Amino acid sequence: MTTRERTRARTTHRAGGRAAGAAVGVLAAGLVVVGAPAASAHDRLVGSDPESGAVLDAVPAEAVLTFSSEVQELGTVLELQAADGSSIAGETAVAGRDVSVPLPSDLPSGEYAVVYRVTSSDGHPISGEIPFSLEVAAPATPAPSASSAPSSSPAASPTATAGESAGAGSASSPTTSAGAADDAEATSAESGDDVPWAPVVVVLVVVVLGGLAAAVLGRRRGPRTR
Repeated sequence: MTTRERTRARTTHRAGGRAAGAAVGVLAAGLVVVGAPAASAHDRLVGSDPESGAVLDAVPAEAVLTFSSEVQELGTVLELQAADGSSIAGETAVAGRDVSVPLPSDLPSGEYAVVYRVTSSDGHPISGEIPFSLEVAAPATPAPSASSAPSSSPAASPTATAGESAGAGSASSPTTSAGAADDAEATSAESGDDVPWAPVVVVLVVVVLGGLAAAVLGRRRGPRTR
């Protein structure tokens, strides 16, 4: 092999080695680029019941949040929060990718939010809230019982009552008048019986006795004949 041939072979070998190194470098860079999103993609919320912004006409038994991977129970908390910021605590339950909390059945209408703090499978904390509205119909008024129902018998008419009273007064009027007349006569008889006759008799006796006494005295004082 001549010197020129040897030089050409060496050059070709060096070029091939450089090309192989470049290919390895490109492959490694591609692996880094592809693996970077997988390493940085943490668990995320993928569903909820109730949904965010939902308007409900009844209180659900519980609120359930679903995540992209199983979450850790340690550090995971769900709670219901009212519009004024007050929290309605409940016992958080973790089941694989689902996290739930029971809701009180007597919740009034208003604005609420399910606030969550979850520990993802890789230990990364996730937090947020799911707002929803509750428009519960007012409870129906119970029908009155038979004991409290008003009496079905019609009330006596004021006019009829007045007429009956007038008729009763008219029917009893003659008897009342006769009784009044009898009472007047009895009163007159009693008044006649109550006249004070005793003093009149005494006065008459005194007058008679006085007249007799005067006559006797007149006779005694008269002139005597000699």
